[in-house]
Amino acid sequence: MNNQEIKKWIKNNLVMQEEARQITGQSVSAFNQSVATGKIIPFIEFGESRKTRLYLKADLEEYARKKKSAK
Repeated sequence: MNNQEIKKWIKNNLVMQEEARQITGQSVSAFNQSVATGKIIPFIEFGESRKTRLYLKADLEEYARKKKSAK
């Protein structure tokens, strides 16, 4: 896979918290709680003191489906 293919895959498959929350339909605090309890797991995480987390869209969509069906 070359750099352009990697960039395309990242743009199509990974999101940051704001878009992740939109996919799951959660508030900031609810989303953070889901991450803290391990219900949502970042695909990759960078940084020590100030973390940057990227989430896999497919995981978030599955989480949202399960959350809706549990209601």
